[in-house]
Amino acid sequence: MVGRVHLAVDVGATWTRLAVAVDEVFVKKVVVRTPREGGRLAVAEEVARTFEKEFKEYRERVEAVGIGTIGPLDMRRGVVVNTPNLPLGTFELKRPLEDFFNRPVYVVNDAVAGVLAEKYYGGGVGYNNLVYVTISTGVGGGVIVDGRVILGKDGNAHEIGHIVVNYDSGLRCGCGGYGHWEAYAGGANIPRLAKYVAERNPSIVKVSVIGEKAASGSLEPREVFEAARRGDPLGRLIVEEIVKASAAGLASVINAYDPEYVSIGGSVFLHNTDLLYQPVVEIVKKNIVVRPPVIAPTKLGDDVVLYGALALAVYRPV
Repeated sequence: MVGRVHLAVDVGATWTRLAVAVDEVFVKKVVVRTPREGGRLAVAEEVARTFEKEFKEYRERVEAVGIGTIGPLDMRRGVVVNTPNLPLGTFELKRPLEDFFNRPVYVVNDAVAGVLAEKYYGGGVGYNNLVYVTISTGVGGGVIVDGRVILGKDGNAHEIGHIVVNYDSGLRCGCGGYGHWEAYAGGANIPRLAKYVAERNPSIVKVSVIGEKAASGSLEPREVFEAARRGDPLGRLIVEEIVKASAAGLASVINAYDPEYVSIGGSVFLHNTDLLYQPVVEIVKKNIVVRPPVIAPTKLGDDVVLYGALALAVYRPV
């Protein structure tokens, strides 16, 4: 018997992942760089080019395409609008890919895809009230309340990364605002956070092996966490800021949506659960007024958005 074929796509700020599923089982996955220049059609053209190169034999069998993408998003048009985490800014997905595949293409924010993944394939199976949080290049969230996905007028009701976690902060987010969760924990902003912390702690900078790079704004997220693991005082102080901001943001989300299950993913979090997971959860528990939900790292790893895109293509839940 010939199985049902769907294409799942995860458009991230750094990498774009494509996977073909037969009867909801991924049979082949490919990862390519997300274009950083080339205009409004660059990402869609890269998806089409990669599909032709890697999955051409499935071309006539694909029933639908699901896409989880960085935002903000105009969901009805399937257009990413002025994203702060990719130099392209605004780019189209739905129209050019529907023209290419001659099949339906469904587009949601990557964190909405994440919560769909948890609902259909992950730790959230059986729950009707879920939150998915991604701490990656940026910070985002997907929310399901009473079995319904929360979307908002344009599909951006889940931009939780721009919750203000420090109202009098001088730390600027990539979007231009100040004191946002993403300004403290998003991978693209961690070099700026490191500089911000270094400028306010000159005595600690002097005894830190990462002090000079932090002060210059050139310290990579990986270096921050590695230094913290080695006990470096500045590395530990920067990670402490990431933990406190993430706990404040997550507590706000839990208080707002009263979930039964919270899943956390994204590269910054998943690669550093030893430093982030338990400390964040402990602070969250002290700052919520609702019954505590289950809080767990996603079981779907780096494929969580792909699984959500698959659920979108198969079940059309939004």
